[in-house]
Amino acid sequence: MSRLRLAAGSAIMKLAQEPCYHEIITPEQFHLCALVINDECYQVRQIFAQKLHMALVKLQLPLEYMAVFSLCAKDPVKERRAHARQCLLKNISIRREYIKQNPVTNGKWGFCVCLLHK
Repeated sequence: MSRLRLAAGSAIMKLAQEPCYHEIITPEQFHLCALVINDECYQVRQIFAQKLHMALVKLQLPLEYMAVFSLCAKDPVKERRAHARQCLLKNISIRREYIKQNPVTNGKWGFCVCLLHK
């Protein structure tokens, strides 16, 4: 069953990489996708975190998917918690650098820009 949850979470992540599909992903679907990072199977948690990290690093996923790493705070394995923290910090720095190189003047993203410039 764990592998099925991984496949489902990965499929939702893949859909979210397309702007037209990201708009129709419901909060419940996002929530179920995010919970894969807390799966009972260590390998599923690890694979999902790697896929999430790679998609975020390539700026293929929306900003709210970075919040999924915060769910690792209660992971029973200390190395997984440290890895999630490193992934989150790396993604923040990549997005900050992207914003510096590509200033956004659109009001819709102004709030995100303020958060990332801190």
